[in-house]
Amino acid sequence: MCNMKKLFAVLFLLAVTTANAADKIKVVASVKPLQLVSQAIIADLGQVDVLIPPGGSPHHYSLRPSDVKRLYSADLVIWVGPSLEQFLSKVLNKTDAVKLQLLASDSAAMGYDDSHAHDGHQHHHHPGAQDPHIWMSPQLMLAAAEKLANQLSVLYPQYKERLQENYEGFAAEVLRTDRSIQQTLLPYQNKGFVVFHDAFSLLVEHYGLKQDAYFTVDPARAPGAKRLHEIHELIAKEGVGCVFVEPQFEAAVVKALVADLPVRVGRLDPLAIETSEEQGYAGYLQDLATNIKRCLQ
Repeated sequence: MCNMKKLFAVLFLLAVTTANAADKIKVVASVKPLQLVSQAIIADLGQVDVLIPPGGSPHHYSLRPSDVKRLYSADLVIWVGPSLEQFLSKVLNKTDAVKLQLLASDSAAMGYDDSHAHDGHQHHHHPGAQDPHIWMSPQLMLAAAEKLANQLSVLYPQYKERLQENYEGFAAEVLRTDRSIQQTLLPYQNKGFVVFHDAFSLLVEHYGLKQDAYFTVDPARAPGAKRLHEIHELIAKEGVGCVFVEPQFEAAVVKALVADLPVRVGRLDPLAIETSEEQGYAGYLQDLATNIKRCLQ
């Protein structure tokens, strides 16, 4: 009889554990910034895995078998869209996971104007398409977080109240950080700088900064000799204050280019690989602002 009670107790605990595991939200985010946003909404209700590892690029990533397995086991996959993670399009069509695509095919519906340029340097995203690096805009990420909370509330109605509370807390933190950054960067709005690749346009636009140029549109393609010469001449003539490199790519060519110029070399992380989950998306924005200020001051 005693053994029977123990067996029932074990079976009960196993059933509870299995039920709890089944109730956990399972999300896969394509890139780290989307993971930071998603984890803030989900908090302790589940886990968000990031698909692309540190050092990887959404522009040229190849899925591994373990990645495909995670996509098939996810309840929801959050991604920007084919304009950024083209490698995901085919496999997502085969999974049962809910797909939360953040970038609509019609950029007008997103309220974005792709015709802007900085000092004659036009952005080379596809015609009529929005810059896919949408996490550089606090406004777009607040909209994305709200969409995520609403979608998860449909999938997990038992968590609807918690998810809404988490979203409201996230939004309040991002808005506070955004207001602080506006003040921090205000004195540097007229100081020109150059970035390694064209990933920061939405950040530049949001905070009224002066990005004079970028080395390359595609970070996997090194700038050619002609482009390097153009950048060198621009820095020398326009009095550019800073050149930003990225942690994902070798910066030797950039540092060699500016070695004879009175310009600082800073560091901007386009994929939040140096930001912890504890810092979150607001912390990532703050890191970007701090690094911009440090290089331009």
